[in-house]
This record gives sequence, structure tokens and C-alpha cells, in this order.
Amino acid sequence: MRDAAPSRAPKVSLRGGTPPARSPWRGGGWLAAGIGLLLLFPLSSPDAFFLDVFTTGFLLAAFAASWDVVGGVSGQITLGHALPFGAAAYSCALLTSFAGWPLPLAVAAAVLLAAVVGAGIGALSAPLAGPFVALLTLALGEIAHEVAVGHTFFSGPGGYAWGGEGGIPVALPWRDASPFSSYYAALVFLCLATFGMLLFARSNSGLILRAVAGSPITAQASGVPIARFKRLAFTVGSAFAGAAGAGFVLHVGRATATDLSLELSFQAATFAAVGGRGTIVGPAVAAIVLHVLFQGLSLPPSARVLLYALTLLVTLRFFPRGVAT
Repeated sequence: MRDAAPSRAPKVSLRGGTPPARSPWRGGGWLAAGIGLLLLFPLSSPDAFFLDVFTTGFLLAAFAASWDVVGGVSGQITLGHALPFGAAAYSCALLTSFAGWPLPLAVAAAVLLAAVVGAGIGALSAPLAGPFVALLTLALGEIAHEVAVGHTFFSGPGGYAWGGEGGIPVALPWRDASPFSSYYAALVFLCLATFGMLLFARSNSGLILRAVAGSPITAQASGVPIARFKRLAFTVGSAFAGAAGAGFVLHVGRATATDLSLELSFQAATFAAVGGRGTIVGPAVAAIVLHVLFQGLSLPPSARVLLYALTLLVTLRFFPRGVAT
């Protein structure tokens, strides 16, 4: 009798890391069907409240996918991802209301600022790993949140005080946007942003980031500049988070300290855990489903925080790779 052939260990390459488990998010048919249903949803004459819930859900979905670039693709768990989101939101408000900048220029500057903020966070966290990255980003995010809560601007027109808990309004070139136009604009933005993040995740840089997340020692021994790629992940993820923050502040019309809150960062991490870290599409889908479910039930904020926490605990306990994977 022949001896049984020896089993082979899975190949691990620097470009791809350990071959990932097959994810249902890789199929395109169901995704196209879902987008089609979302495109047709406003034609059913829904209430304006539900259109607003979905619009906000699309923007939060893009934000959750941007978290996945940092926390999923590159494996750097961040609890301060609301910082670039809120920085872009406040930049739009300040540049349009105080400096009088045109809205497109203000949005571009806000996204650029978010990328710079992300590059700074990446530079600070590059020497760290594991929970120390989470603690650093948590501290930076909370510092920014407390500054936003406690700082008030007194140069608003008519003697009004802007800032603090009341936030800062955005000078929009339109008055009352139609709920339908806001819905479709947010949906188009989500599709374009997700496509861009998928391209990055599947690029050479994204593959190297996955390899670094899987085995940083092997990657470093192969000559990969780990610190530079960690900064790249934070920069790209923060730029997309800033774009989501700019879209969010244009939708609600005001930047507030909530845009920098720990709750927002925690929601993004929860969406990624439920949808499957590293998939980009999974966290976006989870964000839409959970946000519409919890917000559509008109639950108070404290109840929503509790439900998000329970969802995260159940997912980590029974579905460590995500509900769908």
C-alpha cells in the first residue's frame, strides 16, 4: 500500500496573507438586487421619516466601511474613528458659515483635513499594536469631543453664540432639500465610496496591509515598511470617513459634538463586527440594517446604545468572523 500523501500547509504569501474564508459579500447578484430595491423604495411613497432614516443609514454605512479599511483590512482596531468624521463635519460648518467658502471647496478642504488627521493618527499609532492602538485612538477622539462640547464661538451673525452643545450650522446654497433628492444622493455616494474602498482593499497596498495584519513579523522580515503602510491605512480610511462626515453635515445642516462622540466610533466597530471585518461591503450592509431597525423603532438613545452593545457581545461570542461569514 502506498503511504498517504503528506498534508500540505496553506500557502501564505506576502501579497495576500493567509487565504481568507469565502465571504458571501463577494457575490454580486444579491448586491445588485439590494441596490435595485433601494432604488425603488422611494416609489412606494414612504413616510418622510423613513426616507430620512435610510438617508442617514447610507451615510453611516459609508462611515462603517471606512472604519473597516483601518480596523478590518489593516487590522488596527480604532475607537476614535469619529475624529476624522467630526473634523470634516466641523470644517464644512466653519468654512461655509464663518469664512464664506463655496460649498464644493469647503467639502474638498474638509476631506483633505480628515486625511491629514488620519495621517497624524497613523503616525502616532504606528509604533503601537493591539489594544494600545485602540486606547490611543480612544483618547484622541475623546479629547476632540470634549473640546467640541466645551468650546463656543461668539461671532455668529445677530449675536448668536455658536458651538458647544448647540453645534455650528452649515451655510447651504439650498433651503429645503427634497427627502427624495437627499435619499438618492446619499445612496449614490454610498455606492461610489464603497466601490473606491473595495478598489483600495484589493489593490497591491490593500493586499500588503492584509499581510501585515496577519503576520507583521513576517512582513517586516520581508522588507515591508510597516509604519508607512499603517499610516496609509489611517489616511485612506480617514479620508473616506471625512467624506461621510461632510455628507452627514450637509444632510442634517449642523455640525455638533455628537459627530465626534465615542458612541459613533463604537457603532462603526459594531457594524464591522456584525458584517464581517475586512469585507468592506459587510459593515456597510450591517450599518443600514441595524440603523434602520433601531432608529425606525424610535428607541431612545440610551436604549440604542444598549442594543448596539448587546449586538456586539452576541456577535463576538457566537459569530467571531461576522454574522454573514
